[in-house]
Amino acid sequence: MTLVRLCLLLPVFFSSAAFAADHCIDVQAKRGWQQLSLPVGQITGVRYSGGWSVIASTYRAVGPRGYSGEDARKLGPLYGYKFDQAYAFGEMLVRDQAGRIVPFAEFAALAVNTRDPSGVYAFRINDKDIALPDNAGAIRVCISMR
Repeated sequence: MTLVRLCLLLPVFFSSAAFAADHCIDVQAKRGWQQLSLPVGQITGVRYSGGWSVIASTYRAVGPRGYSGEDARKLGPLYGYKFDQAYAFGEMLVRDQAGRIVPFAEFAALAVNTRDPSGVYAFRINDKDIALPDNAGAIRVCISMR
């Protein structure tokens, strides 16, 4: 009797697990916009790992929020090399299907409430293309969907 119940439960468990999927991209610090396509579904979570740096020989690696504190102050005179002046050096920027650019932290916070996230998103470090060659590292972004 117990074996029969277990067999009846297994297909339900595996079929619901089949609807969950991670869509990941390794966003390289040495490249400009890098694209990730998301299917129709609902975002259940956004996570990241890794780090990157601008002027790798001088500055430590940071996460997607970019540089702050003393490093940000030292980078200040180089502000002209930022892709978007509104955000920190080294911050991850995300461009949605409509062309809006937001910092990764805002994207991650709002993503789970997006009704239809399907489409192409682009990610990059906040550094102009001309300044990318001296960068190093990558940040892996994974978006869980069901």
